[in-house]
Amino acid sequence: MRWPRGRRDADDAAPPPTDDELGVQVDEGLLIVITGLRLSARNRVVLDVLRDRADVTEASLAAAVRADALALAEEQRAGIERIQRIRDRAAGRRGQALHGADYRRGDVAPLELRARIAELLAQRLEALADDDDAVSAIVVAARRSAMDDMFDASLRRLHEAPAIADPEHDDRLAELHDLLRGLADDLDAGVVGPR
Repeated sequence: MRWPRGRRDADDAAPPPTDDELGVQVDEGLLIVITGLRLSARNRVVLDVLRDRADVTEASLAAAVRADALALAEEQRAGIERIQRIRDRAAGRRGQALHGADYRRGDVAPLELRARIAELLAQRLEALADDDDAVSAIVVAARRSAMDDMFDASLRRLHEAPAIADPEHDDRLAELHDLLRGLADDLDAGVVGPR
């Protein structure tokens, strides 16, 4: 008699998660993307002001944020197409994977899940690009961050901290070394540590 190896009936498979259930993952991805958009806009302000000596308008920054968000949505859609090609190849392959990029039949459901999350993220990015309030919030935060960084840098140049030698530095390091050696000896002797 042969025992079935790893076979599961179609009735045993869990239903795929709904879009609402994937919402947490999509929200987390969107937060990461928004942070990246803010950083990109911040860098534009710094480069335009410091390197190019150009004025930075809120409208130009908003256009850049929108363009970046739409470019990221396109990247997600290109990723979906790649995942679908991998999924189609994996569907006909049995056995154990030989390395991390060796997708097999068992990987089809997780690949479909990844593609669905990417689709939802692309939709949210396109919605963000159309949302004037969301884009404005990113622009305001980016400008504030850029200005803070530029002012901090200019203040540091004006008021450099004097380099003060610490005459007791070597003594403190020697004390710390002795303390750590004593703790290691106590640990080896079983005086301290887990019992």
